[in-house]
Amino acid sequence: MQREKSTRKQLILEDPSILKGLIIMAAPLFLSNMLKSLHDIVDSYFLARMDGTEEMVASTLAAINIHWPIYNIFNALGVGLGIAGVGIISQYLGSGKDKLAKTYGGKLLTYSAILGLIVNALLFFGAPFISQMMGAKGDTYHYAVTYFRYRSLEFTFVYIFLAYQAIRQASGDTLTPVILSVGAILVNMVLTWLFISVLKMGIAGAGLSTLISQVLIVPFAVYNLFFTKKHTRIELEDLGFDLPIVKEISKFAMPSAAAHAFSSLGFAVIQAMILSYGDVVSSGFSTGNRISSLLLNPVMAIGSVATAYIGQNIGNNNPKRAHKSYALARNLSVSLMVIGVLIIIPIAKPIAEFIVGNKNQAIVEVTVEYSIWILGTQPLMSIFQTYLSLFNGSGNNKYAFMMTFTRLWILRVPLVLIFKHLTDVGYAGIWYAMVISNLAILVVGYYFYKKVNFERKVRLDDVRSA
Repeated sequence: MQREKSTRKQLILEDPSILKGLIIMAAPLFLSNMLKSLHDIVDSYFLARMDGTEEMVASTLAAINIHWPIYNIFNALGVGLGIAGVGIISQYLGSGKDKLAKTYGGKLLTYSAILGLIVNALLFFGAPFISQMMGAKGDTYHYAVTYFRYRSLEFTFVYIFLAYQAIRQASGDTLTPVILSVGAILVNMVLTWLFISVLKMGIAGAGLSTLISQVLIVPFAVYNLFFTKKHTRIELEDLGFDLPIVKEISKFAMPSAAAHAFSSLGFAVIQAMILSYGDVVSSGFSTGNRISSLLLNPVMAIGSVATAYIGQNIGNNNPKRAHKSYALARNLSVSLMVIGVLIIIPIAKPIAEFIVGNKNQAIVEVTVEYSIWILGTQPLMSIFQTYLSLFNGSGNNKYAFMMTFTRLWILRVPLVLIFKHLTDVGYAGIWYAMVISNLAILVVGYYFYKKVNFERKVRLDDVRSA
């Protein structure tokens, strides 16, 4: 155990080749992210090919599509806690405060489980109201409520796994969470095929298959936290709800959670406006976003590792190495993104046809049109993502929130409204708003980047003794 921990710590804090470490640790996350993107496509893939009229298929796909921004809003607290966990625990580990890192990990796990239960109840009972507010009507409304309720039941398990993943990533272990995630994704793919194509359960089968796959991996994650021989181990005494520590975690988590929540809410508002153009445009927009997410996968993986690198090196009082880690992560992300854009744009149509089926050509056409617009700005979005990694790893989570809020609510949503109500460009105004906001936000990001001082943000004493 000590050897494995020291090897990871040495890789992050001492190894002369930071780039090598970033690639080694990002590779498992990249694989996991790729499979998650395929997992997100699985429901659409099988539902698009189920028996039924073209209108029924479009309504089902629209219900799936309006679910994603809402799911992300409710998932924001878990994501925020995970980001805070990586930032806090990595800085404690870098400072040599392993016991405090372990204590914070246990409290993070407890806090996440409690919040997951609360979020579970809110989405389950709020599903009809939320679906209606999103503009869903008729069959789309009924399908959305069904899917929301099945997916709501997984939140407790998702939040626990996000806490587990944060504890592992903070110490440099990116592989173990990936193994569990891959297992869940493979189970989900098989069950989705079984429930939709064989048992003809429709959208209920899509929701149930995802729920089962998420539930199955949590016992393995918890077991790994308590009985691992290679990585940071949580003890029973580390669990519990400790108010001073919860406040400390919340101080770091809330800006990240708010950033994700406001970002997802912005996408929900945009999705609701898009739905006013019809189910075809809504489905095309969401399918285009899934193609875009395929391209972002390596950037997200590198960003997660960069957060741990930056946090641990700041905790180790090595600001120069922390800054170099950020710069290398940014340059690597931009390079990979440029290559990815050149590969994906020419094959956007075949990818769209694979996701929604050849018979839904109207959706395919909208998807390709949107993809060409949005993929052109993706290299710049890699800079945006590495800014977020820098802010979260250095403890400047408020900058991540302000940048995310600005992109969605000050730039994108107003632009969508302007193009919708003051021009006659139609739904293409959505694409224009996305591109403009992606370009303009980099100016804001650079302003906040110049304010980062790479100084330690966590306390080195036990917050409960203060």
